Amino acid sequence: MKGGFAMPFNKESLLKDHVVHDDISGFLAEGTEISGEIRFKEVLRVDGRITGKVISEKELVVGESGDVEAEVTVGTLSVSGKVTGTIHVKDKLEIHPKGRVVGDVTLEKPNLVIHEGGIFEGNIDMNAGRNEGEYRAYSTEEQRSGPGCSDRRT
Repeated sequence: MKGGFAMPFNKESLLKDHVVHDDISGFLAEGTEISGEIRFKEVLRVDGRITGKVISEKELVVGESGDVEAEVTVGTLSVSGKVTGTIHVKDKLEIHPKGRVVGDVTLEKPNLVIHEGGIFEGNIDMNAGRNEGEYRAYSTEEQRSGPGCSDRRT
């Protein structure tokens, strides 16, 4: 090829079926390491290693060889490799059969999928995006004697 180089892969083979090919912002290949803060607009596929901070309103896809050790704030997180750190997800977290997520996870929506073989280790706060007045934690006494309860003590 004159004036260029041939890549040993094509974009279509790197993406999962659910990712629209035109939406990909970037790809970090296996054997590549980046340390620092990474921001992207659409979809980032990681088959290499990232340490630091990852920020996006859209989707981070971590392939089987991908390793992310970071503070992650994304719209959607799809994990087939390993993600370690403090993780904040707006829309959906999906851990595939070989995927592993380790750390403290906050989900704004209760949208968590862990496929058979997928591993989650850590703490999780689901539905963190709810309005403060929407839910109320009741004490044990309030649960026994609150509205609609039939626990009558004499």
